[in-house]
Amino acid sequence: MSAAPARARVPTDARTVSVFCAGCRTRLLRYRKGGDGGLVKIRRERIAEDFTDGDLRCPRCGQTFARERGPGGGPAFLIGGKVFTRGLRRR
Repeated sequence: MSAAPARARVPTDARTVSVFCAGCRTRLLRYRKGGDGGLVKIRRERIAEDFTDGDLRCPRCGQTFARERGPGGGPAFLIGGKVFTRGLRRR
């Protein structure tokens, strides 16, 4: 008996947020975010629309805005303060 492959889960309370470059304010991607917390990492399967070339760099200023992170919760891109978001709920 073989196990079913792991499926990417998009949260049921997901909403779409826009992610922008902090340096030049270029829109980088639209992301389906779940929960109330801030955006810390980006999972590839939750990207709704990508405005970059897929190389984790801003197409306008060339700034690297994320780095790849491997296992330990699954593959994701960690953001290091080089982006800001619009569409998150604030408390």
